[in-house]
Amino acid sequence: MSAKFLVACGVGFMSSLFIGYCVYFDRKRRSDPDYKKKVLARRRAAERQSETMIDLRDPKAREEFLSSEKILAHRKLMEGNIEEAIGHLINMVQFSSNPNATLLSLQQVLPPPVFNILLHALKTLQQSAGPASAAKGEAPTDVD
Repeated sequence: MSAKFLVACGVGFMSSLFIGYCVYFDRKRRSDPDYKKKVLARRRAAERQSETMIDLRDPKAREEFLSSEKILAHRKLMEGNIEEAIGHLINMVQFSSNPNATLLSLQQVLPPPVFNILLHALKTLQQSAGPASAAKGEAPTDVD
C-alpha cells in the first residue's frame, strides 16, 4: 500500500465521520419539541424586520416613513411621552433629505423646551457616532 492510498483512505474516513456528526446533530436538533416554535418565531421576527426596513433611495417610501414618524411623534407629545416623541423626531431629522430645513420647521412648531431636548439628543447622537459622521459631511445640528 502506498502512502497516497493511506492518506486518501484517512481523508475519506474523516469526511464520513464529519458528515455523520452533522447528520446526528441535525436529527437531534429537529427532534427537539420546541424546534418548530423556534423556527416560526425566527421567521416571524425576520418578517417583522423586513417590514420595518425601508428603502431610503425610494422617495415615496422615504416620505411615507417621515410622515409616519411625524404622526407618531405628535401622538407621543400629546400623550406627554416626550422621550419617545424625541426618538421619532430624531428619526425624522436623520432620514430627511434636508435635515437643516427639518430642524428649522421643528423649531417653529415645537415648544422651546422640547426643541432643546431634541437638539441635545441630536448632539449626543452625533458625538457618539464620532468622527465618521463628520467625515461624511453630515449637516450640523446647531440651529439658533
